[in-house]
Amino acid sequence: MSRKNVLLIAALVFGIVLSAFAAGYTATPSGNTGTAGTAEKTVTVVTEEPVEITVFAAASLKGALTDIVNKFMEENKNIKVITNFAGSQTLKTQIQEGADVDIFISANDKQFDPIKDAGLITEKKVLLTNKLAIAVPAENKAGIKELGDLSKEGTLLVIGNKDVPFGQYTRDIIGKYQDDGNEGYVDAFMKNVVSEVDAVDKIKPVLVLGEADGSIVYKSDISKADRKDITLIEIPDKYNVIASYPYGILKANADKDAVKLFEAYLTGDKGTAVLKEYGFDVA
Repeated sequence: MSRKNVLLIAALVFGIVLSAFAAGYTATPSGNTGTAGTAEKTVTVVTEEPVEITVFAAASLKGALTDIVNKFMEENKNIKVITNFAGSQTLKTQIQEGADVDIFISANDKQFDPIKDAGLITEKKVLLTNKLAIAVPAENKAGIKELGDLSKEGTLLVIGNKDVPFGQYTRDIIGKYQDDGNEGYVDAFMKNVVSEVDAVDKIKPVLVLGEADGSIVYKSDISKADRKDITLIEIPDKYNVIASYPYGILKANADKDAVKLFEAYLTGDKGTAVLKEYGFDVA
């Protein structure tokens, strides 16, 4: 290399060093500092990317879980929670068919256990419990006051079908009532059924529009906002069913920090406070 080229390279190197000192700082990752001359500045390098998690939940949780998710995302701007609400049997089928899910919350064991038994769930846990009640339009033109009134001729009922948890629980309740000295009750009740649905959230509009006189639903389904249009009538414990809501994290996504963070929020004080507001009993 010629002397002229050596001198040119040395000049360029000196110029770069001089420029760095003139700038007065060195950029370093968060937590470290670099110094040059008498000035010092730290530049934070943000590497965290937005994260999405998906929660499949029974339709009866729509109101409460939507509130929880919204509050969680307000506190965790970098995490987006996508929810899918449907009948538990529909969610089970979607998972079995390969849906990408992080957390599954079912309204009963019957729809949850096949997912667990298939080895897809890390651990089965109970999130909450729920009871059922009679729901009638606020006007209650049929004069329904108790379970016995649901079998009166001419009463129009809409209930869950036998494949969804609250539909099966309805059948358990009317079976218990018949066994308590009310022969023929189940047949009379079922004759009054004008519609069977696959999710609880399809019951409310039917009652509000006056297309049915009554139903049996989860007590948590009728929120404070709904009480102006729909009235709940308690079902005695000896006939009622305590519905248990199991949940679990899918093994494929068990290592996601965002999933663990959401689970902690859901089952912590903030999450359970919302669940209680909606009438659920926290496990």
